Amino acid sequence: MEFLERIERLRSHYDKSKCKDIGTAWLYGLYDLTPPLAEHIVFAPMPHEVMRHMLDSYKRAFPSALLTLYGAMNGADLFWVPRLLGKSKRRLALSHFSLYGVPLTTDRKHVEPFHISIEDLSRPKGTPDNWLKFGSYYMPDDALNRLELFIDTESNRVFATKHGSDVCRVTAEWESLDSALCEIFDTLAATLLR
Repeated sequence: MEFLERIERLRSHYDKSKCKDIGTAWLYGLYDLTPPLAEHIVFAPMPHEVMRHMLDSYKRAFPSALLTLYGAMNGADLFWVPRLLGKSKRRLALSHFSLYGVPLTTDRKHVEPFHISIEDLSRPKGTPDNWLKFGSYYMPDDALNRLELFIDTESNRVFATKHGSDVCRVTAEWESLDSALCEIFDTLAATLLR
């Protein structure tokens, strides 16, 4: 997958003092304060037994491209950017690109991805049943409107819909998972990658 090559290049974008392996994830572009921990959090590959359990217990199918992604990473939170919250002048960090995975601990002491099965429960009315929600993103110039990513488990096409919509309305679509992830990554990198 070309997207995985882009993720690998993140490591070379930062000098070694700005990269850290915390066991469950790689952190790129470390921050001095938390949250977030870093500009990019790429979770360690999904363990085979967790993937098997996910496949056996989930009602929707998982396309092979998504399984390839999980074999390389159990989700990611990319392009964290501190933002000012309206007139309050409070700063809040925002991940512009999240790929959901399966949390591996229950102690909440570890950095974990958003849980794909929980996130997939929140679906606009009219979302096709064969669509699986696997991520979300914000455009660089619009941190107020989150777009949710769905993969059609039959055709492998990817669709974006606006978060919180009453009805499923497609705002963007791609031929494949790889083309969607690459386009979103490249758009965000052009504006947000330091």
